[in-house]
Amino acid sequence: MARALSLDLRQRAIAAVLAGESYRSVAARFAVSPSSVIRWAERQRETGSVAARPVGGVRRAALAGQREWLLARVAQKPDLTLAMLAAELRERGVVVAISVVWRFFRQEGISFKKSLHAAEQDRSDVARRRDRWRQHQGRLDPKRLVFIDETWTKTNMVRTHGRCPVGERLVDKTAHGHWKTLTFVAALRSDRIAAPAVFDGPINGRSFLAYVQQALAKALQPGDIVIMDNLGSHKGAAVRRSIREAGAKLFFLPPYSPDLNPIEQVFSKLKNLLRTAAKTTVSSLIDAIGAALDAFTPAECANYLRHAGYAAT
Repeated sequence: MARALSLDLRQRAIAAVLAGESYRSVAARFAVSPSSVIRWAERQRETGSVAARPVGGVRRAALAGQREWLLARVAQKPDLTLAMLAAELRERGVVVAISVVWRFFRQEGISFKKSLHAAEQDRSDVARRRDRWRQHQGRLDPKRLVFIDETWTKTNMVRTHGRCPVGERLVDKTAHGHWKTLTFVAALRSDRIAAPAVFDGPINGRSFLAYVQQALAKALQPGDIVIMDNLGSHKGAAVRRSIREAGAKLFFLPPYSPDLNPIEQVFSKLKNLLRTAAKTTVSSLIDAIGAALDAFTPAECANYLRHAGYAAT
């Protein structure tokens, strides 16, 4: 955007006009366009000044009178899109572009986001158990905590988005007809990921017991506290016995509470790394999982526990 001409030049040009010189003559003398001189003269008559109006920046005037309503509206229903808000503003007699609404929220420090939690968490029985857990979780020694869970991985995992010129499609390839699903199981401690294992296909009670006996139990130390969700495959008597025989305690999380298990954060990063690796065979996917585990530092593992509400390590 061109810079406004100096106030001194404008004042001298208008002084010449007021002295009787023609617009064209003044424009030629000061090396500006005749239309600029005419515009300055009109502004002088209307406002008494030839100073330039503010240039650039975001105009707030269009939504200045709607600030309180907009903030209250998104507080009431946070997942309204910009198009929906622009439509509701039109119903209120304010017609603005979607980009104006976007700039308003950017300047207010409000971004578009959402984290989904199980609606069942609002049930009174679940809420009571979650509250009870939160009251006690800070008392647990984080160095003794061992969080267990499993997640799926597939041989068709690729990044879902990329960049290309506007107006062009970005097309990539991945397996749509045939792919393999593996189950990754691991234990998160305050300084490392322990006892990782991969199973072909989904996991069941029998395979989970094999994991506990052959991998997890060997990684436990007397006094450890094993924490996992209350899936049926996790609650077998043999599973409990194997953990106790290793000298550890077993706690089950409240139902519908993946947010209380910090290993979910590990799985989120792991899947992102696997999408980047984009391995299409079982053996290469297993190798990629092993390589990805090296990306989790002790400090990062401690941060996962802290973020889930467990004491700092």
